[in-house]
Amino acid sequence: MERFALSDIIMQRIDINKIFYMRINRSVLALVILLIVSISVGIGYVFFYYYPSLETLEAAGANLGISGRKFISALDGNTVNSIADVAPRIIAVMIDNHPDARPEFGLAKAKVVYEAPVEGEFTRYMAIFNSKQKIDQVGPIRSARPYYLDWLQEYGNALYMHSGGSPEALDLIKTRGISDANEFYWGDYYWRAADRDAPHNLYSKSDNWLKIMDKTGSSSTFTASRSWKYAKLIGRSLAAKKEIKITYNSTYAVTWKYDPKALNFVRYINGEKELDGDGSEIRTRNILVQYVGVQVIDDIGRKQIDTVATGSAMIARKGEAIQGSWKKTSQTSRTRFYNKKNQEVVLIPGNTWVEIVPEDAKVEVTN
Repeated sequence: MERFALSDIIMQRIDINKIFYMRINRSVLALVILLIVSISVGIGYVFFYYYPSLETLEAAGANLGISGRKFISALDGNTVNSIADVAPRIIAVMIDNHPDARPEFGLAKAKVVYEAPVEGEFTRYMAIFNSKQKIDQVGPIRSARPYYLDWLQEYGNALYMHSGGSPEALDLIKTRGISDANEFYWGDYYWRAADRDAPHNLYSKSDNWLKIMDKTGSSSTFTASRSWKYAKLIGRSLAAKKEIKITYNSTYAVTWKYDPKALNFVRYINGEKELDGDGSEIRTRNILVQYVGVQVIDDIGRKQIDTVATGSAMIARKGEAIQGSWKKTSQTSRTRFYNKKNQEVVLIPGNTWVEIVPEDAKVEVTN
């Protein structure tokens, strides 16, 4: 756990937010990196090269003297080619996780995925994409729930794709003015697969959500100020955790197994590797386990989940897991994750899965 604390301290001592535009001599940069890597290997710590602030990059970009001007995506921390790509338009899609819905399509390509409990012994996903992604099939698409709307609104006026919803969720979509793409009204931009039974057979694709955006005039963007913090990995963990197992209930457990070569986690459901509908493995760079209060509010089993609140968290990246906390101060503010020293955690550029679990859920981390 302390391996993160040391690099966090180093970050605080470098006032990197003051960097506006800089050029670094290649040989000097190489020596600095070599020195940092040597020290990290020698004492068992992993160090990061920290990017300038997203606000700085959004304003003018940064030239590091390596491959020209680079910009950093506010959505996943990866480098992008233009300032227009820093804060892209966002699409959020509700995706089924009933056993009859598997394999789902699109999860492997999502930038962020939220998994949270719904009725019965099931969870449901909300997958986040940007408008530049080419997605040929996503789904099965299911209905809205109120708590997903609080996470949705962290991404500005994102387009929300779903098929119906609970009465409370549908009312909130109207009162909050959410950019809505309910299949009930936009049915021409969805289709049902003949080889699956309803309701686990509804799909869409990126061409369709772009058409909806054009028709509605949606210009939703995700501002850099809402971004999580990201840092580029230049070392490897010397004490990687092998597995993180999240037991939602007696019939459903998720396991993430660390791949030290790829520097990411591979997803399993009930012991079996989960594959996307296109055959690709589902992997993630970062795992944010968010412990929340959950209450059943009706006979159907619908749930109320505490979203605008604070709570415990576990943050996993580069094969290590630390205990921490989370905080969300309003419906539209970003959920932030912190280490035990109350410093906001820094994630690895790439995709992130947010696992929302009841406060009494069993989460096991093993070597």
